[in-house]
Amino acid sequence: MGKQDKIEELKKELTNSILESAEYKEYKRLDEEIGRNPDLRRAVDEFRKKVFEVVNNDDIEDAYTAMVNLNIEYSDMRRQDLVNRYLTAEICFSSLVKDVIKSIVDPIDMELDFLR
Repeated sequence: MGKQDKIEELKKELTNSILESAEYKEYKRLDEEIGRNPDLRRAVDEFRKKVFEVVNNDDIEDAYTAMVNLNIEYSDMRRQDLVNRYLTAEICFSSLVKDVIKSIVDPIDMELDFLR
């Protein structure tokens, strides 16, 4: 087996392991449950989008206050147990994926200083 074949095999194995993880299964289960209510889906997705924008916008001086304001704006939705379980599951799954990516990328020596 060549090195490229081995990499392809490992990618498939890693992907299957992620798909079989408890984090992914819980995230997908709750995602389907949220999806059964179109209005709730719309509100949750709008909230997630705004959170993403706050977290990834360097122009926002006080991200903490922006997040507090978002949670106040969406307080009715955030009081729902299903929503909180879903958002927590999303964070857990995202952390798993981030950890996997970091474990692959960190040891690789690649010049990326031009991105700063």
